[in-house]
Amino acid sequence: MKKVLDMSNGDAKAFFLKNKSYFSLDLPPYFDFNVLLETINKKISGKDIRSYCTDKPSKYEDVNFKLYHNKDGKYDWRPFELIHPVLYVNLVNELCEKDNWKKICKRFKEFQSNKKIICCSIPCESNNKKSDKKDTILNWWNTFEQKSISLALEYNCMAITDITNCYGSIYTHSIAWAIETKPVAKANRDSTLLGNKIDKLIQEMSYQQTNGIPQGSVLMDFIAEMVLGYGDEQISKRISSETKIKDYKILRYRDDYRIFAQSEFDLNDILKIITEELTSLNFKLNANKTIISDDIITNSIKKDKADLLLHNYLVPNNLQKSLFNIRSFSLQYPNSGSLLVLMSELYNEQVKTLTKRPSNYDQCISILVEIMMKNPKAYGMCILVLSTIFKSLGKTTVEKYINKILKKFKKFPNTSYIEIWLQRLTITQNRSKKYSCALCEKVYSNSINIWNSNWLNFALNEDLILDENIISSLAPSVTADEVDPFAYELL
Repeated sequence: MKKVLDMSNGDAKAFFLKNKSYFSLDLPPYFDFNVLLETINKKISGKDIRSYCTDKPSKYEDVNFKLYHNKDGKYDWRPFELIHPVLYVNLVNELCEKDNWKKICKRFKEFQSNKKIICCSIPCESNNKKSDKKDTILNWWNTFEQKSISLALEYNCMAITDITNCYGSIYTHSIAWAIETKPVAKANRDSTLLGNKIDKLIQEMSYQQTNGIPQGSVLMDFIAEMVLGYGDEQISKRISSETKIKDYKILRYRDDYRIFAQSEFDLNDILKIITEELTSLNFKLNANKTIISDDIITNSIKKDKADLLLHNYLVPNNLQKSLFNIRSFSLQYPNSGSLLVLMSELYNEQVKTLTKRPSNYDQCISILVEIMMKNPKAYGMCILVLSTIFKSLGKTTVEKYINKILKKFKKFPNTSYIEIWLQRLTITQNRSKKYSCALCEKVYSNSINIWNSNWLNFALNEDLILDENIISSLAPSVTADEVDPFAYELL
């Protein structure tokens, strides 16, 4: 595993331009943005954005394509954005220009100079066949969760907190503060400063808004780390100058904080400083998730994961009962990472070895759909299980179930993402089956545009996002290698 900050500017650029870095949500494998990104990079590399624009992108609200993902299984919907690929490549080129990359890496070293405040969430690339997301999960496990448990040997108590709606709250001007320092950025508004350039480029893809950055790419994860790293630096300075606390440790994984100290008094002082500094960056701590405890071991493990360690939810040789138990688990821990673990175990232990149609397949399909309704994280794994059941059914019956599922989901907002995965179930039998999601329409109509490119002075060939070779070689049923169970773990 190699962290992006340990890469050369050229390697970092190649990393950010990878398909899986461009968009974090799992999509069927025939959606592949590599060729489009490479084509754009060859066309615009070394050019100023004004040379290929007939208008300002920021004048158009629909420059990016949005897919909504649910955070809590209820009403907390977050947009995940397929950033306009031209604007995305342009921003990557700006960040990864040799001198700019050197400056950014230098600032991160300054953010991380206090070894008592540890950032565990710098994007990384796998050195082997493991996915980057899998290595990211393992990094989280080793440097955040496991490290928290080990710190019980050194500290008496801990505090846990996180930021509410982190990406949606990032003030774009604070990116300049992070890279240039706040006094320099405020005194110099000109576009020659790297921080101001990045600020401006993000506004260009966001309808000129200064609140929030697009969520859904490793690149924006890295931008968020700039602002949060700057927050770490300011928090460190204030703890040193305003308190006498010497024995403490702060672990941060993106917007999640775990603070360790010898007394609750020290924790409260540190939390006060964190709250004030994050407020100055337009962030707000989640009061409902902020706790102080002297039970470090218990609170180092998420409740859903602890539950999974203590109980066995799978009933051997009984798919319906296992699904019923998994649904009960999902109601208690909606949209949790452990739900993905359960679904993966169910598939490996009971589903992929199915040789005949389950006698109660109708009930199993119904339970699976109920799980999906409130757990968008589980879409991919549920589709994998559904597809295996569908193998034993006829084309007409499968079509009937797909239509029932679509009708069920129409009662709820933001159904585009589930439509994308349902289309995977029908694409080999009926590629022209109609769906309302624009990304789905792209599969059966070349006239559909995903992004608004009216501001470009050249034609963007959006058809390049579809790999026709993969479509032609697809098996009727979804295979396990099409679904990444790690794709949603840290969302």
